Amino acid sequence: MEIVGAVLIGAIVGLLLGLIGGGGAVLIVPSMVYILHVDAHIALATALIIVGVNALIGGVMAWWAGRTHIRTALPFGVAGIVTAYLGARISRLIPGDILLIAFSCMLLVIARVMYQGPSTAKPAVIQSRPLWHIMIIGASVGLVTGVLGIGGGFLIVPAMVLLIGMPMSEAVGTSLIVIAINSAASMLGHLDALFDWTLIMWLLVGAVPSILISGRISPHISPKSLRHAFAIFVSVVAVIMLAENMWGRFVH
Repeated sequence: MEIVGAVLIGAIVGLLLGLIGGGGAVLIVPSMVYILHVDAHIALATALIIVGVNALIGGVMAWWAGRTHIRTALPFGVAGIVTAYLGARISRLIPGDILLIAFSCMLLVIARVMYQGPSTAKPAVIQSRPLWHIMIIGASVGLVTGVLGIGGGFLIVPAMVLLIGMPMSEAVGTSLIVIAINSAASMLGHLDALFDWTLIMWLLVGAVPSILISGRISPHISPKSLRHAFAIFVSVVAVIMLAENMWGRFVH
């Protein structure tokens, strides 16, 4: 049953990353904690591996298809390397229930951004932004990635569309490259974690084929309905996690 659950969770993560450029950690962390009963710290670190591997595969596919903007992805991702590592080290010092409360609050923010969604209209040209502007945003996303184990796609995609003027399909592909960079940096802060490599293997068994499939079909699917449905699902999960962990910490 655990194997089936891990493969299914991995498959959904791969689909989300390929279709909307994010959502992997949003689903995988609560699924591992509440369904597979994995420790919160291990779940956050494991999410970085699964999301990072799939983001790398999806990013390479998007690059081959011409749906990435490397000149934005590289400074964005590099700026987050140090902050992602520092965030990962900080997360090891925070109690698991506090991490899950913070994670739940971030889910609610993500759900709102996701439901509203950026405009999918393609601008004439990508706006020119100062390098320091891009790097500040990248460093901020890296810190969130390290502390909460979130790849940052739901933060990166709107930023690239709204602040840089990047088309939605290109922002999704570019975000995958940034997610891969941030996840790799964050993992340096979790190398001493006691990973369940068998579980990771089954998660990847489900995730890798899904990212390959979604990378093929994502240019042909409008993400609006998917964003709305998943935003509602994320909100429900966030409220349940927030209520349970706040009850456990402040009432018991």
